[in-house]
Amino acid sequence: MIQKEALSISGKIIIRSYPAGTLHLYQSLVELGKPELARELLAGGKVAVEQKNLIVDSSSYGIDILVQYLLSAYNGSFSFPLGIAWGEIGTGNTSPASSDTALTTPTNRAPVSYAADLAFQTAQLQFFFPDAVLANGTYYECGSFIGGTSSIGTGNLFNHALFASPYSKSAGTDTTLEIDITIT
Repeated sequence: MIQKEALSISGKIIIRSYPAGTLHLYQSLVELGKPELARELLAGGKVAVEQKNLIVDSSSYGIDILVQYLLSAYNGSFSFPLGIAWGEIGTGNTSPASSDTALTTPTNRAPVSYAADLAFQTAQLQFFFPDAVLANGTYYECGSFIGGTSSIGTGNLFNHALFASPYSKSAGTDTTLEIDITIT
């Protein structure tokens, strides 16, 4: 008989802002074979918003995707063929519910720009929004999606969260959305 262990999923959302042009510097460092420096560049951004409460829809296959992710990390390969591929940011401020299938008011979508495992139980995903792509304004929500395309709302919503305080994006600022998802 196979015994199921109770799993708990929690996470945190971090928004970092940078001077415009950071994306080009990041890409140049990656192309030069300096991914550690590129990662430090993103990690060094100004933390604008941090949210520790995260609604994750594990009722369908969210757990399976995270287990796949953690197993790929254990085996030394990061592969997201069926995993979380997109992050969205939006202006809606309605409290998320586990029945959500989309953000309330999504405005922008970005692919995973960085993925890593932390201690084999936390998936860290980053989504980069250059200044020229993300309009100046106030953002209240974010989420990640499994599958889909570059079109907003496609794929399956994996998580949906409101920021603890609104993120106000101003001109000349690149933005990174980081979602850390932990299984315990």
